[in-house]
Amino acid sequence: MLVRLPHPLRPACFLVGAGLVFYLGCSSSGTTAPSVTHPTMIEVAPEDFLGQVPCATEGSGLKRYVATLVDRNFAAAGAAGSEGDDSEDEEAQGFQSPSSLPTPCLAAVGFGFVVPARHYEVLIDGYDTDAITPRATGSRKMMSTTSPDGEIVAPRWTTQCKRAIAVDSTIVRADHCDAFPAGVGPGSVRIALARLLGDLACGTEAGQVDHLSVSLTSGETTQAQTDIPCDSDAEAVFDSIPERTLATAYVSAFGADGIDAFAGASCHAVTLPGVSVDASCALLSTLGTLRVDLPSALGQLGVSCKTDEVSSVSVKVPGEEPAPSFPPPACLHPFDHGFPAGPAVVTVSVVTTAAPDAISSLSCHAEVVPGQLVVAECEPNTDN
Repeated sequence: MLVRLPHPLRPACFLVGAGLVFYLGCSSSGTTAPSVTHPTMIEVAPEDFLGQVPCATEGSGLKRYVATLVDRNFAAAGAAGSEGDDSEDEEAQGFQSPSSLPTPCLAAVGFGFVVPARHYEVLIDGYDTDAITPRATGSRKMMSTTSPDGEIVAPRWTTQCKRAIAVDSTIVRADHCDAFPAGVGPGSVRIALARLLGDLACGTEAGQVDHLSVSLTSGETTQAQTDIPCDSDAEAVFDSIPERTLATAYVSAFGADGIDAFAGASCHAVTLPGVSVDASCALLSTLGTLRVDLPSALGQLGVSCKTDEVSSVSVKVPGEEPAPSFPPPACLHPFDHGFPAGPAVVTVSVVTTAAPDAISSLSCHAEVVPGQLVVAECEPNTDN
């Protein structure tokens, strides 16, 4: 069988897969093109059966699928793979070809050695993990690569493409595919905490993470999990979240003293019906972001970010030189800067075109939380 990228990503001149390259007759010269023999194949592509299940190289969704081709012209009793035969799948009534290897959800699978004019179907088994391998060469059964006992892994989704009639020297794409069944009911969100450590390490020494806490908000509901020990398997799972809901979470990292969080990270996920999704998270950081809305700050001084009103805008961060400058139109964008946890203050200085010899300033401050963005409150300085 041949594994190929789906049609939109496929080059026009070559089919590449399983160590084979098929030349399809592209030519840049006016010479006579050599004769070309096209393969006779049945192809199945994930976009035809995914439905509402996302294709996911990371996080939740389809990671790998196994395709099995069945020749429905061989349905007579006693035929290989037919009803009553001791085959791996009793639903595969007909001649069952060896199954494909576990294939990434971004790639299509092609089957050769098919007979023109015969009717084929493709059985699809979908998995939400990459950690699988065939029980034997060509087997439809998958084993866990992480289980020492070779535990059989059941597919998370199953479906079939019901129609593919082989045509000589043609790649026929199987169609009439049933989409993977959509889940029903509430979903859940998983946060793999160990992946968020970055340069931090678990431990009880200064600067190391002893335990973590997570607060997750979905709609008007907030759930929390606290005192999660830091280790390589640390995670937080939140259940019973309404489907298609935006869930946001904040992860706090504590040292052994457990007094204040010294690092944090923000996460988000959109729940799917009846499915557990992995949240997308930033790495834990000991810094938070203070944001100054410069257009709003200028408005407090009665001016806007226009060249005929403002000649210069600068933001002074304590202990840093020089102060960065944001002349129009740069002052239309917010100013962001990282600070450690605690109170943070910056000074915004403005020179207007109406008073080029005077400097107006504002004091902008906020309580910074590690791993989060906070918007500063600004007040004009009275000594302007």
